[in-house]
Amino acid sequence: MFDNLIKEVSKVIVGNENKIKLTIAAILSEGSVLIEDNPGSGKTTFAKAITLNLGLGFKRIQFTSDLLPSDILGFNIFKNEELNFQKGPIFTNIVLADELNRGSPKSQSAFLEAMEEKNVSIDGATYKLPEPFFVIATQNPMDSSGTSTLPDSQLDRFMISFSLSELSDKDKVLMLKNNIDLTKINSEKINWSEIQDKKNKINVSDEIYQYTLEIEQTINSLDQQIYISPRCLKQIIDLGKGWAMVNSKDYVTHQDIKDLLPYILRHRIKFLKQEEKEDFVNNEILGKISIKR
Repeated sequence: MFDNLIKEVSKVIVGNENKIKLTIAAILSEGSVLIEDNPGSGKTTFAKAITLNLGLGFKRIQFTSDLLPSDILGFNIFKNEELNFQKGPIFTNIVLADELNRGSPKSQSAFLEAMEEKNVSIDGATYKLPEPFFVIATQNPMDSSGTSTLPDSQLDRFMISFSLSELSDKDKVLMLKNNIDLTKINSEKINWSEIQDKKNKINVSDEIYQYTLEIEQTINSLDQQIYISPRCLKQIIDLGKGWAMVNSKDYVTHQDIKDLLPYILRHRIKFLKQEEKEDFVNNEILGKISIKR
């Protein structure tokens, strides 16, 4: 199933097969995704192509400086002598938060409860979001004009982050020839209960759990401000399971964790340029941990 899904998305998104697999793995792991890249690089098309091929409910929210939380969550109106709740666009399976960092901190914070607890609270009442629920957010580089920095509490809720790969000249020609029509995608709705059953059967050995703790200990030993929360540790294991499923395996390996960690830590490391972070993770963190056989 996933091979066919990757193939279909790759017809729209050229030269980013690994990022496609990574995003699918995050969604299978019930994790949200943050895509940071320059305007016009295909972030929105990438997110739309994946979500539409999954056959899940999808809505897009364009973040602007005047966007209000009620524009996202919904609001109560007085009708027929009683209050009626009008659901906002967040009530769907996958929300594309487009250019999230162009919104105000108030509108950004509207996602906090939804991303963590899968529900929203309006005027003292709590409403459960559809299952499954994920956020795929895009943001422009933080040095772009009109952007507002995402708070640590929100960044930590994203399982992974990445930028789209630089295209080769050959891929650029394919991209230019490609006539993208997302309305013609023939999606096949995934069986979410079946997916979760398969994920729960993925084997994670005690060595992998210990390896994850050693990663945390190594990061804490560095003289750098990198906070690894319990949520982040859980995301490492969950993403490992999703990655195993995408690669048709029923177990998680040390190499899986090593391949995934740069994307998990990318938005949690703030003292380096984006292009320097992968080498830092591999050399200063993973390179210092010996794997016991």
